[in-house]
Amino acid sequence: MTAAALPSPPPAAELEPAVETWKVGEPLVRIYEGRWGPLGFNPTSSAGRFRPIHDAGSVVPTAYAANDEETAFAEVLLRGVDALSGGNLPRLYRKEVDGIEMVRLIPKRELRLARLNGTGLTRLKLLRSQMIDLYPPNYPYTAAWAQALYDCPTELDGISWTSRQNDSGRAVILWQGPVDPQQDLEEDGDPIELDSEPGLELVRQAAVTAGFAFSG
Repeated sequence: MTAAALPSPPPAAELEPAVETWKVGEPLVRIYEGRWGPLGFNPTSSAGRFRPIHDAGSVVPTAYAANDEETAFAEVLLRGVDALSGGNLPRLYRKEVDGIEMVRLIPKRELRLARLNGTGLTRLKLLRSQMIDLYPPNYPYTAAWAQALYDCPTELDGISWTSRQNDSGRAVILWQGPVDPQQDLEEDGDPIELDSEPGLELVRQAAVTAGFAFSG
């Protein structure tokens, strides 16, 4: 999509997003680099759909998660939509899960998330094609919207949207600062290492379910 077709975010002070409440006890499945730890948010400036964002010049640590394992795998590891649109068989390589872990987190308080689906997008005068269905070259644009939402007057802990990779599920990104991971979240069981058994078998199963080839 061309830049001309993408509406720029308004000044943050003018934004009034719809808010989704993620309930206490409603699980979040997180797939992440093991070096951060299950409750450690990503503090780097690496590009993602809704990151990086900044506060007083510093990167805001973030954590992506989903409402179930299928969506977490789809959002983080099984990014085959581009390959499918080109008629190619998407393939996941064993090396892509080196150092990757999965954990189920339980919110200990309600989380307030800017809603970027359905009427939440309509409220912001956006179409799904202008925000969720964009490819990585447009991530600086979607990150600019995330920055505006972070800076807006509405009290928010992050963003929620209908997964692009798995449209039956919901994806979220949480912001450290509004969210205190140590106080607001708790682990539900031990993390699972996805680069060794039995976690590696979960990866294989997810790939097969999605019609991916798995190598390694």
